[in-house]
Amino acid sequence: MRNLSAFIAAAGALVFSAAALPQTGAQTKSAPAPDAKAANQAIYSGKHHEGTVKPHDLSGVWMVSEEFRFSPIHEAPETFLQPWALEKLKAEPMSLRKDLPGGHAGGSTALGRDEDISCDQISLTDFITKQKPIEIVQTPQRIFMFFEYAHTYREIWMDGRTLPKDADPTYFGYSVGKWEGDTLVVESVGFNDQTVLNGMPHSDAALLVERYRRTDLDTLEVTFKAEDSKAYTKPWTAGPVKLAWHPDWQLVEAFCLQGDNAAFKKSIIDPSWSNGKSPAGNKAEHDNIRK
Repeated sequence: MRNLSAFIAAAGALVFSAAALPQTGAQTKSAPAPDAKAANQAIYSGKHHEGTVKPHDLSGVWMVSEEFRFSPIHEAPETFLQPWALEKLKAEPMSLRKDLPGGHAGGSTALGRDEDISCDQISLTDFITKQKPIEIVQTPQRIFMFFEYAHTYREIWMDGRTLPKDADPTYFGYSVGKWEGDTLVVESVGFNDQTVLNGMPHSDAALLVERYRRTDLDTLEVTFKAEDSKAYTKPWTAGPVKLAWHPDWQLVEAFCLQGDNAAFKKSIIDPSWSNGKSPAGNKAEHDNIRK
């Protein structure tokens, strides 16, 4: 289920079957069509596991649930972005605008048909809510989040330190965490100017706050809040987003390579489109095939 070659083989089989349909006649009509959406939901939702939740234990492999593919910001960009930031947002290609229904937050934009798939835009919030697994590993001093996508990780310091006043700019920022009851509160600063926060531009004054709570054995709930005195007139919020627990999964290599993206677009995504319409009827559903 969880490797690219298997997915390509399955996709190829579906394409072949569709091409062969006129020649097979009654033989193909008797076979029920696979319920791709149901299969997708089964993969993304995880399984129900019996047991109790250990206090402050978020360890394991998680992935965003099917019904929480995206985490749109609750406030409209025009209500909180300062003029320069709003101008920068509007300059982004449609495919990267998470605030628009046709952007990469869903909708019917023909991403993959009209737009290249790019590795360029990096966002910590997207790495957490992307339909790729993440693994959380807890130690007394730090919590690590390992991301299958791009095969990278972040660290959250849990030793009581405070945020640095002048953190070196990085893609994921500098993060410290603490427990407030059963909720892990993570604060991050020091995001570089090549990143966005949930699709939004920001300055070097950005502060991102994540709140994680394990509501039951199978579910991890996360919310986001960001403030930025140089880019926002008020904070924005997003979520809650729910991640499903997958104790039987392990992360695989999934580097974001532009050459691979181009090949995948050419061989899989482009042929699946006909006059700009997905065979499945909804481009967002079509994008969510799990390798």
